[in-house]
Amino acid sequence: MTNPFEAHGLDHLSPSSLNLWATEPAFWAMNKLLGHKFPPGVSAIRGTAVEQGINIGLQRPTYGFAHKDICVRTAETIFDNSVLEYAFDGEDYSTAAERERKRISGYVYNGFEVLSQYGKPSGVQDRVEINLDDVPVPVIGYTDWRFDDLGVIVDLKTTDRLPSSIRTSHARQGAVYAKAYDNYAMVFVYVKSAARKKDGCASVSLELSSGEKRCHLESLRQIALRLGRFLALSKDRNELVGLLVPDYESFYWNSALAKTAGKEVYGF
Repeated sequence: MTNPFEAHGLDHLSPSSLNLWATEPAFWAMNKLLGHKFPPGVSAIRGTAVEQGINIGLQRPTYGFAHKDICVRTAETIFDNSVLEYAFDGEDYSTAAERERKRISGYVYNGFEVLSQYGKPSGVQDRVEINLDDVPVPVIGYTDWRFDDLGVIVDLKTTDRLPSSIRTSHARQGAVYAKAYDNYAMVFVYVKSAARKKDGCASVSLELSSGEKRCHLESLRQIALRLGRFLALSKDRNELVGLLVPDYESFYWNSALAKTAGKEVYGF
């Protein structure tokens, strides 16, 4: 095929889809080739809600510390509405949601504490598009925040543990943003809901080095090239899906709906 991506209805790629292909191809195929959509994980809903809550405060820096209560209420409302939308996914989903809701205020407070130091963002959810050598479709992503005065792109990650280095999947994502804004620093802010007992830290900010940017951008390119070769094997998407084996222990399959659909598609 001249363009195996477009032959299968893929007019662009994203860092998250390439990470998914690299980590759990069977789930990627269910989503991208067969069109199965599943509820996001509770942690993903939490991250989105916290990000939007914090953004309310960043847009109004003059409100200062007191404004964080409004940020928390905003995040909790967004979280509640999302959980209601996906409540059909079963009791386990609701239990996890209840646990996560209690921690939202901690994430917002700690996240706002770090991010407010950057000032008011120049851009929020900017669409970025880059091209990778020999990959016939573009890679598209969306930044969290852009701060032009400081020359920084900042991406927020809510987490249970503070990492000592940028996680590989996140670094690949950041490499795309850094390519689009090649004279900007790329910083990841990891935030916990409560400070660690040993050192009292609730967040860590890690910057992607220029060497890491190049390395992870090349990794994405290699992943995309291999995905293209896989898609070129057949124009029949069902035949392609039949070449893959699902790993149901992967967190991608945590949704009860996803597991049920997976067993129907893959036969076990």
